[in-house]
Amino acid sequence: MKKFLVVFILLLSIAIFAETTIKVAVWSWDVELYKKIIQSFNEKYPDIKVEIVVNEPDVNSFLTAKSAAGEDLPDVVAQSWMELHYPVSQGWVYPLNDFVKNDPDFSFVPKQLQNAYSYNGVLFALPERLHFNTIMVNLDLLEKLNLKKPNYLWNINQFRTLARRGTTREYSGIDNLWEFDTFMAAVLTDHTSFWSFDINNWKFDLQNGGWIPAITLQKQLKSVPGLVAGDLFNQEIRDEGELDDYQKKFGRDADAFMEGKILFGFRGTWAWYENNLKELSWNYDMYPVPNDPKYGLRIPTHINYAFMTSTTKHPKEAFLFLKYLTYDPNGVKERLRILTNNKDAEGKLTKDWFIPATMHPDVVKYFDSVEFIPDGVKYMLKRLDRTVQVDLWKIVPGWWGAIWDVIFPVNEKIRSGEVEPEAVAAETEEKANEIIKEAWANFENDLNDFLNNFYNK
Repeated sequence: MKKFLVVFILLLSIAIFAETTIKVAVWSWDVELYKKIIQSFNEKYPDIKVEIVVNEPDVNSFLTAKSAAGEDLPDVVAQSWMELHYPVSQGWVYPLNDFVKNDPDFSFVPKQLQNAYSYNGVLFALPERLHFNTIMVNLDLLEKLNLKKPNYLWNINQFRTLARRGTTREYSGIDNLWEFDTFMAAVLTDHTSFWSFDINNWKFDLQNGGWIPAITLQKQLKSVPGLVAGDLFNQEIRDEGELDDYQKKFGRDADAFMEGKILFGFRGTWAWYENNLKELSWNYDMYPVPNDPKYGLRIPTHINYAFMTSTTKHPKEAFLFLKYLTYDPNGVKERLRILTNNKDAEGKLTKDWFIPATMHPDVVKYFDSVEFIPDGVKYMLKRLDRTVQVDLWKIVPGWWGAIWDVIFPVNEKIRSGEVEPEAVAAETEEKANEIIKEAWANFENDLNDFLNNFYNK
């Protein structure tokens, strides 16, 4: 009996010490979702216990407060769309190169997504989910106006023609062009992204990038009376108790887009939730933004990310969970399964989904099988190698200073007709790049200090 008791205690001790606990930070509204994800993770890794902590009020503020209070950081931050360069500069993010090196699953993540969150060749975060800028096409209105449905690889001439033909006394070609030119600067080019920033050379190229062609396209669309429904809106007239042109065309209390009176909608895939697209009464699809045939398909893409913290005491176990969330085909497919089968209190499908950052065949096959995901989004998932990262504020130090203090005021003058883009491109580019250059120098100093300490400790 005594011998049995000793063996039992020994085995119990081994079991206790074999289990590793890691903490994972998520947004408050996703706690229940992550409980399900953790449950599925533990079916594969039963010896890794995962505890949930909540990011409040946001990821970077949460980490700052933890660090200032001398408290432990979570091992993994599961989801963020904040500026990554901030926690990297603070030395809070774990370099991942050694973990993904020679991992066959990582090869299904396209190169531009693999490198989206790298600095000087060091990988700091992994894509957790994507969003695309798209053009929503009202399929019912196309048919009603006897217009031919375009294919997904449509070009700017086809888009412009359809928008014009879709503009009548009753309908408009597109709902709005808010920031349309800034995103199209990533499409009408072969080397620039949002606001005509050249990621490879880490500077704006307003003179030779997509900025001027995008502004030109937007001007052409706006020049057609009634084509841009949002341009008919006038709050001053409404405040005086009169009907503005939007109301005269669509009705006093109309929401023309939701009512199906607009052919195209410039939307991101996040509008599925924010604008409740799943409840629309008319048939639609989400198309890639139209391309310039000289450059082919370029898909403006926003990349939410996840990362490990540099203070984790269990990097191997933390990375297993990080990989499960981001590019492990089994983990990603399981996340999709949980979301796409989620039901509300009444037992009705909530029709939730996300765009994964991997082109692994198993993931693509499952994504294709989900009926309520728009076909155009499925088309784009199969072409992740044609994506262009546009959420550059997440990775570029000094971004907001360059945009709001330099480029945006000039863009507003261009839109009002005060100046021509060709006349101001060189000067504006130079001023904006000075801000980026200085911010990068400061960031790189912090980056190098952290990496030296990290690898030499």
